[in-house]
Amino acid sequence: MQISRTILIGAFAGCALLIAILEWTFAESGSLMYSMLFFVALSQGPLAIVAAADISRSDWLRAYRRELLSVRHMILFVALLFAIFAASGKVGLYDWAKHPNAWLNPQFFIIRNIALLLLAWLVANRFARESLNDGPHKTMWAIFWVITFVASQTIVAFDWVMSLDYPWISTLFGAYFFVEAFYAGLALAAIMTYFNHHNFVEEFSEKTFQKSQMDMMTMFFGFSIFWGYQFFSQYIVIWYGNIPEEVAYIQYRLNEYSALLYLVILMLFLVPFVLMLSRKIKANPRLVMPLGFWVWGGILLERYFMIGPHLNLHPLIAPVELILGAVVFLVTLLYTRRAALAG
Repeated sequence: MQISRTILIGAFAGCALLIAILEWTFAESGSLMYSMLFFVALSQGPLAIVAAADISRSDWLRAYRRELLSVRHMILFVALLFAIFAASGKVGLYDWAKHPNAWLNPQFFIIRNIALLLLAWLVANRFARESLNDGPHKTMWAIFWVITFVASQTIVAFDWVMSLDYPWISTLFGAYFFVEAFYAGLALAAIMTYFNHHNFVEEFSEKTFQKSQMDMMTMFFGFSIFWGYQFFSQYIVIWYGNIPEEVAYIQYRLNEYSALLYLVILMLFLVPFVLMLSRKIKANPRLVMPLGFWVWGGILLERYFMIGPHLNLHPLIAPVELILGAVVFLVTLLYTRRAALAG
């Protein structure tokens, strides 16, 4: 299936317009933040996987490189969504907007987030070009992307989510977000293993791709453990510190969403960990694909756990905006992949 640039621009403009209409119509809804939190991870995490492989000069990623780099233009769409979020006055949903300070004030909040997303998109494009062409500065731009990725995901964690509970502070929150974005990228690789399996085998041979698949799925398995470690680290610090300002964050959510929290742990740690202990599952594209979607579902539930107590998520608008974002994501993936093949 070929996607032209006109269709890509049309998807960007059409979906952004529909989302803007929804945001202005439902002024009290924070549903757009929910969509942005999912797609900002999905647009940046896959590139971090490629960057890690390029920095370590590993060749096992070669089969997946083009597909993982194909998500990069989604970063620009997230920046557009954030501009809609800001223009529709949704920054006012944050409590600190009524009592701004030097860091948390609406103008600086909007400027730094849009600027950082645009910077991330520019760095991602340059890195992708160097990586796909095996350019002489590939490693340097991979390092630049990792720095940008960490900074971007940390600001997302601190500004978009942590400031909802201001003055609650967690120095681990940024690391939690960029590890989870990396995890989301590995889930994308699992999904692409199935949907693009024929092309992978045709281009790289079955033996070569099977080795690459096993390496990728082993890393997917490893990050299920790493996510569990990050989650436990976040929780244990709050538990043993027993500081009222920190405990309130967990306590309120446990009172309101305890079942959801246990479901998130099940989806992002227990099920992937247990199933991917099996080499047969890691080697089977039909089995790793649903695990990729399963992990994405866990991330969506966790995002609701984080922002649900503060932002009113409309039961109809939130799914519609997620679907519109998914349409743009798919079109972006197909267009960028086609452009890479043509180039």
